[in-house]
Amino acid sequence: MGLLDLVTSQSLDQDYVAVAERRRQAADSEEAPAEPSAAERRGIGTVGLVVVAVFGALMVTAGLETSRLADDRASGRDELINQIAERREVVEARRERVETLRQENEELETSLIEETAAGRALSTRVARLSLATGLVPVRGPGVKVVVDDAEGAGSDLERVMDVDLQKLANALWAAGAEAMAINGKRVTATTAIRQAGAAITVNYQAIRRPYVVEAIGDPDTIPARFVDNRHGADWFDLQRAVGLRFTMNREENLTLPGAEDFRLRYATSEPVGAR
Repeated sequence: MGLLDLVTSQSLDQDYVAVAERRRQAADSEEAPAEPSAAERRGIGTVGLVVVAVFGALMVTAGLETSRLADDRASGRDELINQIAERREVVEARRERVETLRQENEELETSLIEETAAGRALSTRVARLSLATGLVPVRGPGVKVVVDDAEGAGSDLERVMDVDLQKLANALWAAGAEAMAINGKRVTATTAIRQAGAAITVNYQAIRRPYVVEAIGDPDTIPARFVDNRHGADWFDLQRAVGLRFTMNREENLTLPGAEDFRLRYATSEPVGAR
């Protein structure tokens, strides 16, 4: 065999064989890993059991704590509800007591005033002034006036405005009304009837149409005197010109409330030469 043929046919195979032999010898010389002994396996198993037991104990403790907290919250909520109910009862009882004492105080004041002639005269004057100022509710005959916008009103000219209600109230006062209310709001000397956007307010409280004006007085004379005064005539002109709706009826028994949040204002004179 020629040298070239020998190299090409055997050299690679022998090299592979040599490498494989060296690898086999190296593998035989290495020690195989030792398997854990029975004692070691028991130790590992014991540790695992301890870990599982500790985890279970933690879960049980957490569950018990959660249940206890839930019970505490429920108990606290029930106790709070009971306290609120008790306090509400106490407040209501005290409110009733205050109302009872107020009535008793008024009765005592009335009885003391009525014991003397001067006191009776003062009581009569107070009652008359309370009626005039609107501080107390009143009842008696009178008239009920109902006014509203024109049918199908399309402009402000066809709607009732604050100035229209002012004219109506002034006309009724001039016709002999002794007490008045607009939509249940007592009208006094300090009452403000104003326009607030699209709404009308009486004593700064919005009212809705139709507007009901109740006036206590002589129902036989108020209608005729209403027509005769200037503001009443203006209202009939509005009814004819723009179609504002207006009705007036006699009433045998009207009940008007007292004024709400009534405040008196006083004027004082300045000393001469103050300016």
